[in-house]
Amino acid sequence: MSSGHRPLTRTPAPSLDFSRPGTPAASDFGDIYFSTDGGLEETRAVFLQGCGLPGRWMNREVFTIAELGFGSGLNFLATWQSWQESGATGRLHFISVEGYPFDREQLSQALSAFPELSEFSARLIESWPGPVRGGHRRHFGPVSLTLIHDDIAPALVGQDFAADAWFLDGFSPAKNPDMWSEAVLSDVARLSAPGARIGTFTVAGAVRRGLEGAGFEVERLPGFGRKRQRLEARMPGAPKPRAALPAPTIIGAGIAGASVARAFLRRGIVPTVLHDPDHIAASGNGAALIKPRLDKQDNPASRFFLSSFLYAREAYRSATRHEGVSHLPKSEVESARLQAIAQNAPLGPGHLDWTGAHLDMPSSLVIDTEDARQTMLDGARMEALKVAALDALEGPLIIASGYGIRALMPELALRWSRGQLSWGSGELAGPVTYGGYAIPLRGPILLGATHDRLEDGEDPFALSIEDDARNLEAARAQGLKVDSVTPYRASVRVNTADTLPRILGPLLLHRGETRVVTGLGSRGFVFAPLLGEALVCDMLGEPVPLERTMWERLTRDV
Repeated sequence: MSSGHRPLTRTPAPSLDFSRPGTPAASDFGDIYFSTDGGLEETRAVFLQGCGLPGRWMNREVFTIAELGFGSGLNFLATWQSWQESGATGRLHFISVEGYPFDREQLSQALSAFPELSEFSARLIESWPGPVRGGHRRHFGPVSLTLIHDDIAPALVGQDFAADAWFLDGFSPAKNPDMWSEAVLSDVARLSAPGARIGTFTVAGAVRRGLEGAGFEVERLPGFGRKRQRLEARMPGAPKPRAALPAPTIIGAGIAGASVARAFLRRGIVPTVLHDPDHIAASGNGAALIKPRLDKQDNPASRFFLSSFLYAREAYRSATRHEGVSHLPKSEVESARLQAIAQNAPLGPGHLDWTGAHLDMPSSLVIDTEDARQTMLDGARMEALKVAALDALEGPLIIASGYGIRALMPELALRWSRGQLSWGSGELAGPVTYGGYAIPLRGPILLGATHDRLEDGEDPFALSIEDDARNLEAARAQGLKVDSVTPYRASVRVNTADTLPRILGPLLLHRGETRVVTGLGSRGFVFAPLLGEALVCDMLGEPVPLERTMWERLTRDV
């Protein structure tokens, strides 16, 4: 598993040789990525036909394919094309592990050999997460791709899903033995659903014995091209039917509730969203910054922060108003820390740049919060209702009510902090953060935000002249040219003791299943899209897009 004692850096770059006609080669492994006899035809014969596809996914509500060795993505693209052409009506999850992910240029060069896949490859390249450690989910209509950028053994240990098919497509066992080890094949079995099938090009004796020892029934069949044989394997049993989920109800139309709604809507499930007609919490701020939380050490939390940021970038494409944010350090200690993180390049090139005075974050965003929420809620059933008690609500219930949870579930050990924002006037070239933040918005500058513990009996939404003055002072202390301020709005951040968000439940608080999304703190717009997807996947029995250790941390009690 990932180590907390090593720095979080980008994944290692593949050493690619494009001089060989027909396929890139991996210089470090002395092997090629796909057959020179026809890479696309090999994928269809060895993996798709070898796993009984497309026939086995027809009439399935959800079908999951897992792969060892994403490489150029050819297998995924061929599978996506086959899914689309087959007329399948369900959802496809494609999960793939890759320790040496390509960059966009390498993907483009490798996939240019397959013009019939150009429509699919262009969309993959556009949403490519790059050389970032951890898991990354991307959506292409009914097809979801989950990339796990990590070494094979820790990648599989950290997962918990049930695959219906496996594409074992690492480099040959003689050249890449780690990918074919007994421990890896044991994890393949652990992560397989009853009736799962495996396709692979190799017939190496150790692989056959490893699969048989893990519980698979193995058969040799004629190979593709110049390879005499290949393997197919089956896990005994049959897939179990899935129970239908009644239409869910979501309390809260802020970014947490909207993200949960979007994940349901993506699956054709229309939720009812109950929203307080008198107040929208922090999600009502006119703009929000989408920037990564940066940690120096490699651990499940630091990987989650990067995955959340990259997933949020995809989620807010239509709501993005500005790209590029500068972070001004508050001390020499923070300067040294930011410089070290930039040197480690955990997000790869083009994301973090230490200028000598501050950290440039070219991929960080300013989004329109109302646009973001409304886009996510489009298609949901909306109902204006101030929920005072949970007893009258039936069916699956998701509580994502921000500060409102204090009244609904007072037993939760959460922390509350009040924050006030101000409108400033002055000159500012672009958005900056410095503990607070300043965002120019076509005239006024949004300044935020104070951070004070909410006292019992205090009205968190009452505006304070003193807090406006504090926002102005904080901006001027960074040398920003802000002339004056006027009050804007105040709201409440909800935090946990360890500052990590929480997904609680299922809880038996009423006659149906109840889940809670809370503790998003000051990074709700960054965390919420991935948390909403994870919650809905867990409720529906689909693969959760988070490492198992991190999911356990996010779902433990507050």
